Amino acid sequence: MPPRGWEDAVERVFRRHGAGSLDSDPLQFPRRFRRADDREIAAYFAASLSYGNARAVCSSLERVFAWVGPHPARFVREFEPRREAAALGRFRHRWSSAGDLVRLAVMLRGILGQHGTLQALFGRGVVRGPGGRTDLAATIGRFREAALAYDETPPEDDLSRPGPRYFFPDPHTSAAKRTTMFLRWVVRPDDGLDLGLWDCLHPRDLVAPLDTHMFQIARQLHLTRRKTPAWRAALDLTRGLRRLDPEDPVKYDFALSRLGIVEGCPRHRRSEPCELCGLLGRGKRRRN
Repeated sequence: MPPRGWEDAVERVFRRHGAGSLDSDPLQFPRRFRRADDREIAAYFAASLSYGNARAVCSSLERVFAWVGPHPARFVREFEPRREAAALGRFRHRWSSAGDLVRLAVMLRGILGQHGTLQALFGRGVVRGPGGRTDLAATIGRFREAALAYDETPPEDDLSRPGPRYFFPDPHTSAAKRTTMFLRWVVRPDDGLDLGLWDCLHPRDLVAPLDTHMFQIARQLHLTRRKTPAWRAALDLTRGLRRLDPEDPVKYDFALSRLGIVEGCPRHRRSEPCELCGLLGRGKRRRN
């Protein structure tokens, strides 16, 4: 049972963190572009590298978008690995290498060449369950399988490391956080944060992006009792947020994630408790 007053606390966090907090999030990168096709491709690049420390993520993405240039969709459609690979040099973001990004660009080139947009490929695999509700896990699984078919590198060259498979996470083995975040960006309406690019899903079909920090919040609010931040825990968090907005539950994701990225809660010490800390009975913390 969530603590009394948790809904009001989440709403206060939601009102406090809007577009003014965008500079702390990788979503800032696709919003630099005006054309819908550029935003779609920029969003996939940005989401693909959105793992690890937020500051490091944004630093890596600055380099990636310097490489991609002012027109990401054109960059992908005209991508030539031999011509473009050298410009990345020895780029590395944690375990993702320059070679992985080159292979991702080749895969995206194949998808755009055959389907025109990422949405067209994704939309072909949408799975409807009972009552017409989208089975997002099955849908993401189909998209993953279809996208990986465009990887031109022989499988035997990629057995010892994640490679570009990591850019297409599997909801059967993880919370698929980067894919669910990308979908939040492109499906939710343009509100100064999300982009409103796709119409093959409705906001009510989305699942909350779940990383370690959001998993901690979900557990502290008693929205999940699961032990690991996997797909079922993401579903639990989404069900909890539906109590606040059944038609658009993941609209709270950006604001709640600022508690860890901007405010240092709940993983790090800070001088004052946030609304959720206060709700859970945590007192004022000492300064270091």
